Amino acid sequence: MLKLLTLLLFILMGFNLMAQNKTTVKGIVADSSSKAPIEFATVAIVNAKDTSLISYTLTDKNGVFKLSGIPIERPAKLIISYVGYTTFRRLLELKKDVIKDFGTVLLSGHNLEEVVIKGERSPVVIKKDTIEFNTEAFKTRPNAVVEELLRKLPGVQVNVDGSILVNGKSISKLLIDGKEFFGNDPKVATKNLDADMVDKIQVYDDRENDPDHLVSETQVAKIINLKMKSKIKKSTLGKIYGGGGSRDRYEAAGILSNFRDTLQISLIGLANNLNKTGFSSQDLYSMGGFDRSGGSQVYDGTFGGRGYGGMENVASGGFNINNNYGKKLKLNLVYFYTHTERIYNSQNYNEQFLHDTKLVSLSQNNSNNKNDKHAISGLIEWVPDTINRVRYEPKFNFGSDNNLSGNFGNSSNTAFPKLRETAYDSRYNANNTSFSHNFNYYHRLKKKGESLNITHSVQLNNNGGDKFSLYNIVSYTADVKSERQDRYEDSWRKSSSVDLSLTYNYPLIIEKLILEMNAYSKYSSNKDQLSILERNPLTTSYDILQVNLSNDLQRNIFTQNIRPQLLYKINKNYSIRLGVKAELNDVKNIFNYGYDNINQKFYNFFPSMRFDGPSLSFSYDERLELPGISQMQPIVREYNSLYKTTGNPDLVPSRVRNLNFNLYKYNHSKQINFNIYSGLNFSNNVVIQQTILSSAGANTTTYVNRNGSANGYMGANFGKQLKKSQKWQVGFNTNVNLNLNRRPFILNMDEGFENSFYTTLGENISFNYNELLSINARYNFTKQMTRYKDVNFNNVNTYSHTIGSDFSLRWPKKIILDANYSYNYNPQIAEGFPRSSHLLNLALSLQMLKKDRGQLKISVYDLFDQNISVSRYAYNNAVNISDREILKRYFLVTYQYKLNIFKGK
Repeated sequence: MLKLLTLLLFILMGFNLMAQNKTTVKGIVADSSSKAPIEFATVAIVNAKDTSLISYTLTDKNGVFKLSGIPIERPAKLIISYVGYTTFRRLLELKKDVIKDFGTVLLSGHNLEEVVIKGERSPVVIKKDTIEFNTEAFKTRPNAVVEELLRKLPGVQVNVDGSILVNGKSISKLLIDGKEFFGNDPKVATKNLDADMVDKIQVYDDRENDPDHLVSETQVAKIINLKMKSKIKKSTLGKIYGGGGSRDRYEAAGILSNFRDTLQISLIGLANNLNKTGFSSQDLYSMGGFDRSGGSQVYDGTFGGRGYGGMENVASGGFNINNNYGKKLKLNLVYFYTHTERIYNSQNYNEQFLHDTKLVSLSQNNSNNKNDKHAISGLIEWVPDTINRVRYEPKFNFGSDNNLSGNFGNSSNTAFPKLRETAYDSRYNANNTSFSHNFNYYHRLKKKGESLNITHSVQLNNNGGDKFSLYNIVSYTADVKSERQDRYEDSWRKSSSVDLSLTYNYPLIIEKLILEMNAYSKYSSNKDQLSILERNPLTTSYDILQVNLSNDLQRNIFTQNIRPQLLYKINKNYSIRLGVKAELNDVKNIFNYGYDNINQKFYNFFPSMRFDGPSLSFSYDERLELPGISQMQPIVREYNSLYKTTGNPDLVPSRVRNLNFNLYKYNHSKQINFNIYSGLNFSNNVVIQQTILSSAGANTTTYVNRNGSANGYMGANFGKQLKKSQKWQVGFNTNVNLNLNRRPFILNMDEGFENSFYTTLGENISFNYNELLSINARYNFTKQMTRYKDVNFNNVNTYSHTIGSDFSLRWPKKIILDANYSYNYNPQIAEGFPRSSHLLNLALSLQMLKKDRGQLKISVYDLFDQNISVSRYAYNNAVNISDREILKRYFLVTYQYKLNIFKGK
C-alpha cells in the first residue's frame, strides 16, 4: 500500500510540474467593418515548426475564445480563420503564469491577391454546414489507420465497437472522395485504410433524402467524407493477413484497392472460424484475438460471445467499383459472397407457475446450419443540373440454407417428477431469392421553396424448401398421450410489393408557410403455401396429407393515402407541422382448402404533428397494424398432443399512436454533448394469445384483441471530450436507458397485464497519451424487472454487472501490447448455471519492414477459459434460463503485410 501511495504522489507531482509550465491565450474575434462578433471562427495554436495542432477551439456567439493549458516550452503560432475572411497569423511569445490576451482581433474580407502560405492551413474550417479537418495538423504514428486519425479530431468519438459519433451524433455513412466504399459500413474503411492517405476529412449533414432541408437537424445523421491526397488518385493500396492457432483456430483476410482518378476498384475477402461473420462490425480488422466471440458481451443478461452463442466458420469475398463520369454521373457496383457454417448447442431451463402446480422443463438443443448467400447491389446517381436529381438503387440476392437440428427434453411438475420425455430431429433445405429497387427523382421548381419529389420501389421475395422431421413423445401421465410423428413438409413463400409516392412542396408564404402534399399508393401480395404429409406405415411413403396443418394462404393489400401538411416557420429556429392522412386499405384474405375468404376495407384518418427547434423535436403520428392472416384462418391446428392453436376470423386491426421527443445540445468550445430522447407507442385492439396450459403442460392457444398495450423507451447521454492537446486526450461518456413494455395477456382463467422494465446505466472513460498509451474503462449495470397487474403472479428481477477495460501500449519502438478485460456477473442465474466470468484477451505485436508494413502478432483470446453465454428472462408467469455454447480460449499467431504502390508524380 505504501508503494502505491508513493507512486500516486509522484504522478500528482508530475502533473503539477507540467501544469506550472503552461499558460492561457484568450481574445475576441470580430468583423473589421461592422465590429460585430464572429461566431464559429476557428482559433488554433499550432507548433511553429511542423504546424501540428497544440490546441483548438471555436469562438462563441460573442466572438470570445479561450485556450488554456498551452505549453510555453516550445515555439507556437496562433491561427484564426473564418470562411470569407483573411486568415490571421501571429507567432506567440508565451510566459509562465502570464495570460496572453489578444483583445479584439479584427478579420477583414478576402483579398483576391492574398498568398496562401503552404503548410499553414487552418486545422479546422467551417464552411456553412460542413466541418473540414486538415489532417496535417493531427499527427499520427506511422502505419496508423483512419480510425486512429478520427480519434484525434475535436468532437469526434470512436467507440469500442468501431462506431463513430460526431458532436454526439451517429454517422450514416463514410465516403471516399464522395463515393461509397463497400456499402454503408464505415468500419470497413476506418479499420483498413491508412491515415497518411487522407488529405482532408469533411463532416456534413446527411441531406441525401432531404434536398429541401425540411427535416429537423435533430433527426439528421452525419456523413464523413475522406478526401484523399493527390498521389492516391493513381495508386494501389491494400493489406493481407493470415494466422493459425490452438484448437484448430485460423483466419485469413485481405483488402486491395486500386485508385485511378475517378475510378475506384476494391477487392475484399476473409475466411476464419473465429465467429467473425460477414462484413459488419468485426470484419477485416480486430486481429489477434479481440472481439472474436462476436456481438455484445452483455445483452439481456447474456455474458460473453454473441447474444445467441454458437460456433461459426465463415468465408466471404467481394468487390466494390466506383466511377464518376464528370461531375454529373456516379456509378457504384458491389458484389458479396458469404458462406457460413454454424454449430449451435444450448440447454434451457424453464419454470412455469400455475395456480395448482409448477411445471419444470429442461431441454438440450443442437443445430448445424450451412448458408450460402450472393448479394449484388448498385447505385446510379445523375445530377444533370442544379434543379434535377435522379437516384436508382437495385439489389439482388440469392442463396441457400441447409439445417440439421435436434432437441431432447423432459418435464415434471409438483405432483409428477416425470411427466414426459420428448425427442425431435429435423433436416431442412431451402433456396431463396430476392430483388428490390428504389428510384427517386427530385425536381426543384421555379418558385423558391417549390419542389416535386417522386419515389418508387419494388420488393420481390421467393423462398422454397423441404423439411423432414421426426418427433417422439413419451408420456407418463394419462393427460397427454404418447405419439410418434414422421413428417415431410414442402413450403413455398412468395411476397411482392410495389409502391409510388409523390410529394409536392409549395410555399404559400415564402420562407414562412409551406404546403406539403403527399400522395402514396402501394400494392402487396403475400403467398404462403405449406403441405405437411405424414409417413404412411403401409407404403413407407409420405402420402397422408395433414389438411388442418397445411395451408395455402394469400393476402393482397391495396393501400392508398393522401396527406396534406402545413409547415409553419415560427422564426428562423422554430417550426411546426400539422397534417392529416386519409387512408384506404383494401385487404383480401384468401384461405383456400374450402374456407371462406375474408375481404375487408378500412377507412381511417391519421393526424400528425411535429414541432422542431434548433436542438429539440417533438412528434405525434398514428398508423394501422393488421393481424396476421394465419392468426385469422378459421381452423384448429393440432400439431401434437402438447400444442394446438385455433384461428380467429373476427380479429380486427390495431391502431397505434406514437409519440417521440428528442433534445440534443453540443457545445463546440467545451466539447460537451448532451442528448435526451424518448418514444412511446399506445395500441388498441392489439392481437394477443389466449392460452390454456394444463398441469401436464398441454398448450391450447387462440388469438383475441385487447386494449391497453404500450411500449416505449427513454434515455439520456452525456459526453465530454478533452481533446485540445495533441498529447493528452481524455473523454467521458455517461448513458442511461429505460425500455418498458406493457402487454395484456390471458393465461388459463387469469387475465391481466405484464409490465416489463429494462434499465441500463453505463459509464465510459477513455484516455490517450501521444499515441503511446491508450486506456478505455467502462462499467454497465443492467436491471430487468417483470411485474404483473390484476393477477397474483410472482415478480421477477434480473440484474447484471459488467466492468471492463481496453489497454494499448506502443512502447518500446515497434512493439505493441494490447489487452482487453471484462468481468460479468449476474446474481439471479439459478444454481447449476454459471453466474460470472472473467474474460481476458492479450496480444503482443512486432512491427517490421520499411514504414512498419509488416506486423507479427501473438495473441490469446479468453486466457482464463471462462467465456460464457447465459441469459434469463420472464414472461407469462414463467422464468427461462438459457446456457449456450460459446467460443472459448485459444492462442493465435498472425502476420500482416501492407501494400502501397503510388503511380502519381
